[in-house]
Amino acid sequence: MKASEGDKHFLPIEIIINILKRLPAKSIVRFRCVCKDWKNLFKTPSFIADHIHHSHHENPFLLLHEHNLQQRRLSLRLLNHEMKTVEVLSLPPSIDPFGHVYWEIIGSCNGLLCVVVDPASSRSPCSLWLWNPEIREVREVPQTTNDYWDKCQFGFGYSSVLSDHKIVRFCHKQGRRKKEDAIWGYDIKVEVFSLNTSSWKELESGASQNTEIIFPTISGSADGTIVWLGRQDHCPVVVSFTIVTEVFTFTPIPFARHHLYYRICLGVYDNKFVIFWNRRSSCLIDMCVLEEVASESGKSLYCTEEDTIISFSFALKPLSIWRNEIVCFDERKVEGQPRYFLKLFNLTTRKWKEFHNFSAGRESWCYGFNYKRSLVSVCNIQVE
Repeated sequence: MKASEGDKHFLPIEIIINILKRLPAKSIVRFRCVCKDWKNLFKTPSFIADHIHHSHHENPFLLLHEHNLQQRRLSLRLLNHEMKTVEVLSLPPSIDPFGHVYWEIIGSCNGLLCVVVDPASSRSPCSLWLWNPEIREVREVPQTTNDYWDKCQFGFGYSSVLSDHKIVRFCHKQGRRKKEDAIWGYDIKVEVFSLNTSSWKELESGASQNTEIIFPTISGSADGTIVWLGRQDHCPVVVSFTIVTEVFTFTPIPFARHHLYYRICLGVYDNKFVIFWNRRSSCLIDMCVLEEVASESGKSLYCTEEDTIISFSFALKPLSIWRNEIVCFDERKVEGQPRYFLKLFNLTTRKWKEFHNFSAGRESWCYGFNYKRSLVSVCNIQVE
């Protein structure tokens, strides 16, 4: 990165770095081969953090994860703001060496995808992987010391205060059994993995024995907080986890009791958590905005806003919130066969848009994630 005597148009290194950190991640990846100094620069935590800071002003991609149950096929694709596919992602061989179909994304954060792989045998533990598709880095998360036979629920998030990514693992009373004595457990076990320390530790959740996390894929994260939908004493709750303090809170959702389990989704809009769901046999979508409010025990989530959206369809399936739009699948019949088409509701303009360039059969399920390309490493490199 030094100028030779023959250079007439030399820029100071500070200006070069200032230009580079504003470039798309895809360009940075290509520029790694320019010289060794640039390659090393792009790996430094300060450059990665600056690059993420500038990329926050860019529109995220919509990452669609489709699972075709009939064909036993999974697909990952990135869509831009025009709902056009810009890239189809393939799982690294290390995650999916035999074309295994039992895997799913549990979270997307700072360009990292957290993937859980189920070996299809209930007697074998599932494995967790962290994957950055942009820089083609993948890493298996170490197994915990606890040995559970059945599925667990997970969450994935990031705290800018700690500059750390964390994975939360729930094993509740209905899915936990010890190998040595084959006795069902009745308490909730929670473990947290830190990318910075590359280690697990067990936590107390403060939950009662009648608490469980439902809908394993329905979780979300904003800066510093991970949330799930759950059930406590047979009533719906939002379970939130503060990454810095590692404290759980449980927020009741009493008005959603009769509709909670029907086509429900959870997302983040304007750094606030939003729950939305279809009413049964209705064209209405209910929405609840959750915000952190100071309480006697610290900070808790409370519903600060409720809204109802007219969908004009009885078969709408919410997927996620992407930018300022709710992403849904709408069921239509094509040549007598049911198909799902993408439909977006803009929370600002209050208008619907429909796209026919992507569709899925009724035998498929699909989830949507916000995704931004980044240079973040999966090998415990901090984001400052």
